Amino acid sequence: MKKILILLIFTICLTGCYDYQELNDRAIIVGLGIDYQNDEYVVNFEVLNSQKSGSEQSGGSPNKSYLIEGSDKSFSMAYQKALFSLNKDAYLAHLKVVVFSEDIAKNHLENIIDYLIRDPNTRNVFYPVISKEVTAKDILSSTSEDSPVVSTSIEGLIDYNNFKESISANINFEKFLKLLFSDYQDAYLNVISLSDEKKVKIDGLAVFNRYKMIETLNEKESATLQLINNESTNYYVSLPCENDQNKSLTISLYDSDDTKLEVDDKNIKINSKFKANIMDDECGYNFKDAKIYSDLEKKFANILEKDLNKTVNYFKLLKSDVLAIQNAYYLKNKKELKNWYELEVTSKVKVLLDKNGVIFGVDTK
Repeated sequence: MKKILILLIFTICLTGCYDYQELNDRAIIVGLGIDYQNDEYVVNFEVLNSQKSGSEQSGGSPNKSYLIEGSDKSFSMAYQKALFSLNKDAYLAHLKVVVFSEDIAKNHLENIIDYLIRDPNTRNVFYPVISKEVTAKDILSSTSEDSPVVSTSIEGLIDYNNFKESISANINFEKFLKLLFSDYQDAYLNVISLSDEKKVKIDGLAVFNRYKMIETLNEKESATLQLINNESTNYYVSLPCENDQNKSLTISLYDSDDTKLEVDDKNIKINSKFKANIMDDECGYNFKDAKIYSDLEKKFANILEKDLNKTVNYFKLLKSDVLAIQNAYYLKNKKELKNWYELEVTSKVKVLLDKNGVIFGVDTK
């Protein structure tokens, strides 16, 4: 029995050492950038640097990652050429981000998606994003002291902005595929750009019609899309002061998961109920007066109705069904809806301002 136990312990120790050594001999790829230039696909991998650089040995800051590149008229060959440039076996299980250039997203996406689906070395949990006004390589090469591994920084930005400001969407590759293959909803993706300081930043969302990206949305449009899709965590609305249009009262919608789409043969109806906190009052309202709340709730409801109508009409103009209007119609009528973008849009919104801790009718002076 003792011999068996010793043999088992010895086997486990050998296996652990082998796995550790094998991981060190691999190139851990965390990011993939795809551009189309001069009639060729250009593929860049962001690879974690497992070696100590000269700057680190001399007390400086080491490069945490580096890029390898391959190009070819065929995407699969460009992809393989980049991998052949490595002096280690490629390890893609930790892939965090795939950056598509705008040209790729508009004109060359379908065959790339097909290749990534068939690649057994990647998992479908990475974030696909679109680079705006710069190449995918520009994004992945924008390392800094604050962002030594760009792909990890992009992953963190998406998670943070989705929670904090709701201008990004929690869409990994698996969810993106479901939207691409859906007959009743179009896809949308996060957009990444570079700030004036050459740091990566979230720059709204891009909307699709099937495999083709057709437009990038600004922050307001992106946030409104998230709001209608019940994916928003914070949505800010400002109301100008009556006595000074340069000042405002700002609220934040904190409970916005009760938006419903009703679609018939003539209309797209949006019914929403939002709870909100008062964030910043530059107007000097008397919040001990219950009537003030009632009036403000109506005014903010009117603003939101206009925001929702404007955004949905914009999607109608683009003919991009990112709001799953066709799906809402099908679930109700059990038949497909043709030319959904010709329907009229109406919104009905109710806003409930948080009154916790307020005692009405009491003079505090």
